[in-house]
Amino acid sequence: MRSYRPIAEVDELVTLIYRGPLEETPWQGFLEALSRRMQCKSAAITLRLSRPGMPPFIIWAPRPPVSEQEARRIQRIHAEMGDLDPLRNALARPGDIYRLSEVISPGELHASRFYSEILRPYGIEYQLGMYVSEPGGWEGNVGLTSGAEGEDFNDADKAMLLALRPHLELSLALFARLRREETEVQVMIDTLDRLTLCTFILDGAGRILRTNSAARALVRSDRGLRATGDRLALAGSAGNAQLQQLIGKATDAHRDGGSFAEGLRVDADSDGHLGILVRSIEARSHYGNEAGPAAIVYVSGLDTHQPLERLVAQIFDLTPSEAQLAALLASGLSLSEAAEKLEFTENTVRSYCKTILSKTGVGRQADLVRLILRSVAVLG
Repeated sequence: MRSYRPIAEVDELVTLIYRGPLEETPWQGFLEALSRRMQCKSAAITLRLSRPGMPPFIIWAPRPPVSEQEARRIQRIHAEMGDLDPLRNALARPGDIYRLSEVISPGELHASRFYSEILRPYGIEYQLGMYVSEPGGWEGNVGLTSGAEGEDFNDADKAMLLALRPHLELSLALFARLRREETEVQVMIDTLDRLTLCTFILDGAGRILRTNSAARALVRSDRGLRATGDRLALAGSAGNAQLQQLIGKATDAHRDGGSFAEGLRVDADSDGHLGILVRSIEARSHYGNEAGPAAIVYVSGLDTHQPLERLVAQIFDLTPSEAQLAALLASGLSLSEAAEKLEFTENTVRSYCKTILSKTGVGRQADLVRLILRSVAVLG
């Protein structure tokens, strides 16, 4: 009979649960500690997104004593006949917890194809499983297994898993959020690399967080703009002082919840000049910190000649229709004239204009026109 102190064991395991989303293999440390504490063959977490077509993935600790090739073969069979898994079928709602012996008799289990092709190759005779989920769509089972040489799980084992359940579900929610943010960052990187305008994203302390391929090419070209360590700098002391002042104003505006956009032109080399526009990034929360994106620096200097609409769209993250309207307003047209030109209703154009004002951080159409003209004068 296994013996342990539930409260003490829970206290020791909770830290490992919350460390789990940060591990290279999520919750590996927790599962290893859990299997030791429960004195069982292994512990596992099966995770899946609650939508069709998303295969689950299983984290074991320790891993079953079968070869990688054999494990892949068993997993393929498991995927094909998952509807025959008696314990998984019983775990239908968050918080459900069952022993395998509670949902199928030993005789029925040993006579089943699921036992002969899945459980027996893994050396599994006894199982205890609990259903966990989080609001974003991730769900799965936390399970314990034991072999024929061991013993079945009991009510004390159930109590242990149930005590861990709220921590596991909160940790799963943190894992889901980290996965979403990783995806958002990758989308941002892909978007940056499609921009032809040289783009640097800075954090609240003015350090470089991200650059696109055009920006990296500009730095390599040695035209007077440098990325020294994690800082952006101009070769000339006077121009660099101006650049650092603009970066400081942009990061201050981000921190204070305001908006900022100003530019400068500096001589680069015998080929011409660099146009630099520094913008603040709107703060998404009052509880930000210096480590997050705070400012964007756009630089012209390579082959950046492009239509006004495309330049405006890149600088201010506008849709093609919004960029067309902004360009027409900057050219001196009224809203009604722009509506006629675009073949939109005036109500549609007014709605677009409100969105453009929000994205650019200005409050009036006249300020929008001045901002666009100033930005294009610097970068165009």
